[in-house]
Amino acid sequence: MYLIGTMHAKLKIAEQFYSIQGEGPTAGVPAVFLRLSGCNLGCPGFSYVDPQTGDHLGCDTKAVWKHGTRLSQAEILLEWENAGWIEAMRTDAHLVITGGEPLLQQARLISFLHDFQTKEGFLPYIELETNGTISPEPSLIDLLSQINTSPKLSFSKESKSKRYCPMVLDQLAAIPYAVFKFVVRNTADINEVLQDYATPFRLPPSRIFLMPEGGTRSQIEAHSPPIVEACKQYGFRYSPRLQVTIWGAVTGV
Repeated sequence: MYLIGTMHAKLKIAEQFYSIQGEGPTAGVPAVFLRLSGCNLGCPGFSYVDPQTGDHLGCDTKAVWKHGTRLSQAEILLEWENAGWIEAMRTDAHLVITGGEPLLQQARLISFLHDFQTKEGFLPYIELETNGTISPEPSLIDLLSQINTSPKLSFSKESKSKRYCPMVLDQLAAIPYAVFKFVVRNTADINEVLQDYATPFRLPPSRIFLMPEGGTRSQIEAHSPPIVEACKQYGFRYSPRLQVTIWGAVTGV
């Protein structure tokens, strides 16, 4: 049993749920999602419109990560224990830490994962989702099984000085279990991937995933054919968005 009085190192959490990974190299794997609040990018150029309000949000998870509740390490682990999620992770479900940008809470995240390992005697297969603008600490890298780096392209309408951080990208490119997942719409976006990322950072095609932009099935279907052709041409991998194609939702499923 966890002691609720242990309130140090609280994480601000936007949502938690158990589902399957919808994107990247482990798409389809059962996974516990820990979505942390906050992001250092807004990506107004993305097309997502809030289905409830009709507001243009750009980033498809912004409506979720801009809110959150602070929970202690003990509270999180107790909730996971009661939900059966820790047992699921013992039997091969992944832990996907996402956002927003989870590295904004890096120190508290490291503390939480150490606490998890100490109390449970193991660590699950841990995936970290990041936009590639904040350098992960070596002590965090050592705890991770996979890093899903999703740099934002120029159509995101974020300034290049904010979204493009060569020192961080160079660090991530040197980590064998870091993959690079790009949200793209067309040939121009794919050319940007080649010119600004694949070539300068010497990324092998097997570590590059192209994912269609869009928060609806129709948008993903419209963007997919040229992306598939690019994957065939350059040897890249195609990433689905299973949460959209299965449930028609971008988060919480």
